[in-house]
Amino acid sequence: MSLNALFVGSSGLTTNSSALDLIGNNLANINTSGYKDQRMVFRDVVYQTLSSGTSASAGTGGVNPAQIGFGVGVGSIGTQFTQGNLNPTGRSLDAGIQGRGFFVMRNVEDVAYTRAGAFGVDSAGYLVDPGTGYRVQRFGPVGEGGASNAGDPQFQVPGNLDIQIPYGTGAAGVVTSTIDYQGNLSSAMQVNEVATTAIQVYDAQSTARAVTVTFTKTAANTYSPSVLVSGADPTKVTLTGGPISFNSTGQLVGTANTPVTLTLTLAANALPGINTAQTITLNLGTAGLTNGLTQFGGATTVSAVNQNGSGFGTLTDVSIDADGIIQGKFTNGRTINLAQLAIAGFNNEDGLLRSGSNYFRSSVASGEALIGLAGQGGRGSLQGGSLESSNVDIAVEFSRLIVAQRGFQVNARTISTTNDTLQELANIIR
Repeated sequence: MSLNALFVGSSGLTTNSSALDLIGNNLANINTSGYKDQRMVFRDVVYQTLSSGTSASAGTGGVNPAQIGFGVGVGSIGTQFTQGNLNPTGRSLDAGIQGRGFFVMRNVEDVAYTRAGAFGVDSAGYLVDPGTGYRVQRFGPVGEGGASNAGDPQFQVPGNLDIQIPYGTGAAGVVTSTIDYQGNLSSAMQVNEVATTAIQVYDAQSTARAVTVTFTKTAANTYSPSVLVSGADPTKVTLTGGPISFNSTGQLVGTANTPVTLTLTLAANALPGINTAQTITLNLGTAGLTNGLTQFGGATTVSAVNQNGSGFGTLTDVSIDADGIIQGKFTNGRTINLAQLAIAGFNNEDGLLRSGSNYFRSSVASGEALIGLAGQGGRGSLQGGSLESSNVDIAVEFSRLIVAQRGFQVNARTISTTNDTLQELANIIR
């Protein structure tokens, strides 16, 4: 007499125990950033064929096969790569992926992939995972300087895909090319009376210069402009485009609805140490409108209100946009692209190997990583200042927990019942 139910029940205990382990791991990682839920699929195992069955013949029906199973096993353990919630953290170096893809991480000997974007900057200025020291990888030429980056400074080393965030590094300012003017030149001004404006602009060496423009009334409704630039050779400074005229209703005269401008030119060597010319357009407003200079009654209020240059600045903060571009914010108001994050995709995400520390590694089942940019080739977009939460659903896990518990319980009952049967068999000899 063979009672294989003992071994069948034992396989049920083992497999349901593994299911409980898996569910427990899911619940333990409910707060792990970027964690992806796992599920177990059971499979039946070996069968003993008692009868293979027969086919039908004349006057005799067919007989179905008769088989007895010998337990259960783990069929597969799969990963659920559904999207986790992206939760704002208020931290500029955090990033979450909306859609498919993984951040690419590297150390000297190894490459790993992760959905957890809680990054930091180490003492050497590299963008890293603070928990492991793995360096975050970039893709493309962004941050390498040169023509492909519109003449921006070089922040990354060509050929080295580790990302550097050089806090404190300097960036040249922007040469002033426009100045905007607004306000009123009083119609009560007398001939030869003047109105003076001043504003700070920047030269090719990011040095601040004061530009003083004086409007002198030369006739009714007519003004002659003149200019002084601090530190400049006045013989190499010219202002063209005048005189300035207003119509009888106090509006600038010119071609209707077109800007009225003056052109300030600093010739080569007009400023010490600068051998290139600098041209600044002075925007006075639009002809026929009142969005710039006007000539109405009342006080004279003309002023230079804005200029588009900036001085030297240092890197103090960064942000990450939807395309994975890390943008550096400098104290002079400039925003310069520092690097672009690499995003890896896989033909078979389920084939990735988990290795702890929120990392996955490629395998023969997953295929090689397809590395590119966010938002391209099926890769998701990024959300800076956010982290992806675990996609574990507590309600689903508790339901699985109950099912696994019952599975363990009934398989234990199979063993105890089989044991009682064997006990009855042993009692026959009494």
